[in-house]
Amino acid sequence: MSRVTRRLLVSYTFAAVGTGLPWPLLLVLVWDQYGAAPHGVWIVGLAGAARMAPYVLLSWAVGSLGDHVRRDRLIRTTLALRFVFLAVAAVAVPADRVGTAVVAVALAVAVGTPTYPAIAASLPTLAGDHRARATELLVTVEVSSWVVGPALGGLLLTPATRPFTLALAMVLVAVAWVLIVGIRIPGPADRASDAVAGMLRAVASCPPAVRALAVAGALNLALTAIGVSLLPLSHHGWGSDDAAFGTATAFLGFGALGAPVLARLVTPNVTRGLAVVTTCVTVVALSPVPWVAFVPLALAGASAVVVESVLTGTLQESVPDRYRAGALGLGDTIMVGACLVGSLVTPPLVATVGARPTIATAAVLAVVPLLVGRGLQRRRDAEALDADQLLVLGDDRQLA
Repeated sequence: MSRVTRRLLVSYTFAAVGTGLPWPLLLVLVWDQYGAAPHGVWIVGLAGAARMAPYVLLSWAVGSLGDHVRRDRLIRTTLALRFVFLAVAAVAVPADRVGTAVVAVALAVAVGTPTYPAIAASLPTLAGDHRARATELLVTVEVSSWVVGPALGGLLLTPATRPFTLALAMVLVAVAWVLIVGIRIPGPADRASDAVAGMLRAVASCPPAVRALAVAGALNLALTAIGVSLLPLSHHGWGSDDAAFGTATAFLGFGALGAPVLARLVTPNVTRGLAVVTTCVTVVALSPVPWVAFVPLALAGASAVVVESVLTGTLQESVPDRYRAGALGLGDTIMVGACLVGSLVTPPLVATVGARPTIATAAVLAVVPLLVGRGLQRRRDAEALDADQLLVLGDDRQLA
C-alpha cells in the first residue's frame, strides 16, 4: 500500500477510537445522576443509543457529501468539528453538565459520519491494486473501534485516570487530523447533480449492491442478537456469572481484530465467510460450558469482518464513483440500524424462547439474504435464458 493510504488508515483509527473513548464515562455519569430517578433507566438507554443514532439518522444522506466535495477537505473538516465537540464535553463534565456532555459527544459522532464513506469511496483510486487489502483494514478498524474505543474508555474509569478521558479523546482526534495534513483526495471527476436521490436510484437498480446491503444488515442484526444473548446464556445456559459473559463478549468483539490474519489464510468469500459464522455460532448455541464458546466467538467475529470487507468491495465496484460515498453511507445506516433493531428485539425473544434458540436463529438469519438473493438471481438467469431461446427459435422460423 502507498504511504498516503497507510496514513489515511492510521488517521481513521485514531479518530474512531477517540470518538468511542468517552462513552463508558458518560454512561456512568448518566447512571449516577439519573439511574435512581423514575424512568431513569430510559434516560440511560437514550444516552447509550446516542452513539448509534447519528449513523442511523444521517449516514444515508451525509455520506453523499463525499461525492460532491474534495474528500480530503471533508475528512479534515469532520475531524476539526469532532475536536470542538469533544472540547465542549470536556468542559461540561467538570461543571456537572452531564446532558450537555452527552449531546456534545453525540454531535462529535454525527459530524464524523461522512468520514468512513468518503475514505472507503477513495480507496479504489488511492490503493489501486491493494484496494481489497486496504478496504479490509478499514472495515476492521471501523468494526473494532466500536469495541476498542469503549474498552479503553472503561480502563480509564479508575479515579486517577477518569479526569483525563475526554482530554485523551481530544488528543487522539488531533493526531488523526495531523496525519492527513497535506494529503489530497479529490472527489469524483464526474459529479452527479441529483445527490441522495440519484444515489438511491443507482443502488436500487444495482442487484449486487442491493444484495450486499441486505447481507450486511442481516449479518449485523445477527451479531447483535448473539452479543445480547450471551448474558442470559452465561447465567442460565452455562450456570456461570457476569465474568463469563464479559469474557465471551470480549472474544466476539476483539475477534474482529483477527480479520486481516484470517483473510491471509483463506480467500475472502461471502459464502465461505457466512458458513464459518453460522457454524461457529451454532457451536456457541450448543456449548455446555463457556470455554467451548470462546474460540468460535472470536472466529465468528473475524469472519464477519472479512464478509463485511468483501461486501464493501462489492459496493465500491458496482456503484459509480459519483454515488459511491453515498452508497457506503447508506450501508452504514443499514448496518447500525440493524444493530439497533437487534438490541431492541433480542431481549423479548430470549425471554420467550430462551438464549440458545435465539442464538441458533441468529446463525440462520445471517445467511438468509444471501440464499434469497442467489435464488432470485438464478430465476432471473433462467428467465433470460428462456427469452434468448425464444428469440433464437423465432429467428430459426424466419429463416425457415
